[in-house]
Amino acid sequence: MRKFSILHFSFILLLGITFTACKSKKALVKTDSIDRKLIEQVERIQTAEPTFRTANVSKMSVALEMGGKRLNTSASCKIRTDSAIHVSIQPFLGFELFKVEITKDSMLVFDKVNKKLYPVPFAFLKTKFGLSVGYSDLQAMLSNRFFTVGSNEPDLLNCKKTENAGNPIIIYQNTEIQQQTQINVSDRIEKQELKALSSGYRMEVIYSEFAKLENILFPQLIKLTATNSKRTVTIDFKIAKAVFDSELSFTKIDPSKYTKADIEQLLKK
Repeated sequence: MRKFSILHFSFILLLGITFTACKSKKALVKTDSIDRKLIEQVERIQTAEPTFRTANVSKMSVALEMGGKRLNTSASCKIRTDSAIHVSIQPFLGFELFKVEITKDSMLVFDKVNKKLYPVPFAFLKTKFGLSVGYSDLQAMLSNRFFTVGSNEPDLLNCKKTENAGNPIIIYQNTEIQQQTQINVSDRIEKQELKALSSGYRMEVIYSEFAKLENILFPQLIKLTATNSKRTVTIDFKIAKAVFDSELSFTKIDPSKYTKADIEQLLKK
């Protein structure tokens, strides 16, 4: 059961940071020092990207590969934009094995079988992987929206536009991370990549199979790959049913009924 829990925890950690809400659009700061074509490209991206207040992904299949092992499971996710995200892992006929509750400040992972609670602050991503990313960065990257990591609004002063095989690429870099955003012919983001400059950690997200879901064009297949010097974890998310901008009810778990545990202890087992 312990190996099973570790595999599922690695899955739930990445799943939790993946299905996060869209951040609201920011006005671009236009200055004479920013390339006009770059500004125009970003404006086209922001016009095309999805916008929603709530999302209820009630049917989703997930495939995880890590360390030569493969796990297939079902999951669901409820999102209230910029407020709350609840993710449920249900591998056995609707039985909830794990639940993740995410806010702007932290992430709580509940192991419902072993009655353990693992608080995961966003600072963990920095200490463990060398990525100084926050809630808004993760939610934008993994909801197919444009951002520059660590910025409240796009930092175009430190961006440059290039092309690969005719497809636009926007490259952004700060003191810790290099970020590349690849755009398709419809001005939708088809690939995001973050590289930590101080380590070998890399996070890549590829979006495909764009289709109308409740009148919102959204990628039905999202592939996330996280790599460091020791291992590679790949997760494929296949969205089968999603409803946007409906009223949602959230049922929170009472933390007092769980034993608080250290995430580092779990990862070392």
